[in-house]
Amino acid sequence: MAEIYEIKDDDGIVLEVLGTDDEPAGDGGGEAPSDAVPTETPPAAPQAAPEPTAALSIASRGSWGARYPDGDLTLTGPAVEVFVHHTVTAQLSPDASIAAEAEQMRALESVGQSRFGTGISYNVIIFPSGRAYQGVSWNRRGTHTGGRNSTSRSICFAGNYETSTPTAAQISTAAAIYREGKDRWWTQGAPLQGHRDVSQTACPGRHLYARIDDIRTGSGSTPPSPGEPGGLVVDGFWGSATTGRLQQELGTPVDGVVSSQSAYWRDRNPGLTTGWQWVSDADGSLVIAALQRRIGMDSGQRDGKIGPQTIRALQGYLGTPVDGVISRESQAVMALQGRLNAGRV
Repeated sequence: MAEIYEIKDDDGIVLEVLGTDDEPAGDGGGEAPSDAVPTETPPAAPQAAPEPTAALSIASRGSWGARYPDGDLTLTGPAVEVFVHHTVTAQLSPDASIAAEAEQMRALESVGQSRFGTGISYNVIIFPSGRAYQGVSWNRRGTHTGGRNSTSRSICFAGNYETSTPTAAQISTAAAIYREGKDRWWTQGAPLQGHRDVSQTACPGRHLYARIDDIRTGSGSTPPSPGEPGGLVVDGFWGSATTGRLQQELGTPVDGVVSSQSAYWRDRNPGLTTGWQWVSDADGSLVIAALQRRIGMDSGQRDGKIGPQTIRALQGYLGTPVDGVISRESQAVMALQGRLNAGRV
């Protein structure tokens, strides 16, 4: 039987409940709709999502120091439901520092890892400051809404909203995320609901639950990204740090190494620096295969190996000059580093 994790108040009221899809939490279970099927293939969703609007800013997993797995399965197809949650953890002030928020993100990740072994449970977490942080990636399965994790996504407010009131900045950020997610992370008609609507829990708390209509109908905006503590230097050189961040974002093992690449291309691409494993008989790398999928290369071309064909496809995807070479101070690598610092590829 799958474990259910409940948080209760002093009176025994269940404030939040987390569970896996293997065993529905509460009475909200049921069969998964057929248009959102999980697969164990690690690369991200097969089609490139549209670029976010300027009003939306979500800090990447790398920005707060994610250390554990990014969910347990890659999901295909958009979600068909969106649920609002609260964490029932420390109630930070709207003036809390970015460092304090990052610390809370790591604490939430530790809870998910210890209970389920799949890292942080929620897709995006919004603090009273209004700043939003990516939890489990949009295309990866978390453990936020038991029985529906494979077909839904979660917008979570950091704190306890049974006793506290959400800030205007949080509501504005949530509205912007819900709006931007339509036809991007979930279907145009995906309903926005409280966790309590499908499970025996008070989540997302009475004060936040009362604001769901405002989130659903609002346009909203988000504050500027809190940035990337220890973020990538946008210098156009693809080394171990760039690879590690790319691995995080694409959901492949994170070691900062692009393994088993043909030595023939090493000297022809001087912008590929540390962490590239050059060999005479290349087998390819998971992160390059995942990147090839993300940038829209055909399945027969996804061999996990860097070379002119992959580089041209990447340059075209990034909108930089296409010449099939990663030069020193490469414009394509600069564009990639900028995207990774913004939490996307």
